Amino acid sequence: MDAYSMGPTQSIHRQSCTVAVERNRYGAMTLRADMGQTYQIVGAASPVVADRLAELSVDSRVTVTLSHTPGRGSGWRVMSVDVR
Repeated sequence: MDAYSMGPTQSIHRQSCTVAVERNRYGAMTLRADMGQTYQIVGAASPVVADRLAELSVDSRVTVTLSHTPGRGSGWRVMSVDVR
């Protein structure tokens, strides 16, 4: 099977993060993982998750489940969020 006939692979990560840039009116925000990775958030899996993200401010600690957003460069969608 060649690369073109394979289905897309979805990268999912659960990370402990700090909010580096608060969520803006377009749903974008930046999270920095404890291990040093930076995640550019471009969406949320549901309105409930989006509301939880909107409540966070810079330096808030949060654990998120992230799904890579295909076709959006290095964008990530938050699937779930647990505020510490």
